[in-house]
Amino acid sequence: MKLYHYAPKENTILTDGIKSFAKYPKNLRAYSRRAGSEKPKDIIKWLDGTFPGRSRAISVLTEPIKPGSKDRTLKYMQKNSVLFSVELDDLIRAKLVESIWCKDGVEQDGRTEKFYPVEQSEIDTSPLAWDKVDSDKELLYAVVRHYLLVMKKGVIPAKYIRQERQKFNFVSWIKRLFKTKQQRHRKSP
Repeated sequence: MKLYHYAPKENTILTDGIKSFAKYPKNLRAYSRRAGSEKPKDIIKWLDGTFPGRSRAISVLTEPIKPGSKDRTLKYMQKNSVLFSVELDDLIRAKLVESIWCKDGVEQDGRTEKFYPVEQSEIDTSPLAWDKVDSDKELLYAVVRHYLLVMKKGVIPAKYIRQERQKFNFVSWIKRLFKTKQQRHRKSP
């Protein structure tokens, strides 16, 4: 089963692998408010209190973001990120995955996350609810079902990772091209 992961364009994934939260102290800061501390060890303790091994987990999706998404965060991710994929079967065969957890929504307060453990056969590959993403309400992974792979060493080694080709949106490219030409034409005397 192919799973997907987005990363910033500037990355070392194809050499160093996809690393978990605990491997990037800067990324831990996003959890400092919920953890009640800015100390990495306190944040890791809080993460692992939500479910065992969360600090060694890597978020994955069952499909790439759909082309033509209207939300600004999704557009930004498509434009400014690189899409990678991993074959879950290969990771499990290599005994790299300790457990798999699903995050499918949040409680009414919008902050309390809901996680539950799943087996590989229970991963839901039905279409994701990209239309529910709302940047204004800071709803991205809170409303899009995704999975967290708890890795034994907190990393998916590079040899298991493939960089995906982003789908080229020809229609958008043509529209931008004509818009740019029209703007230049208007500026000419």
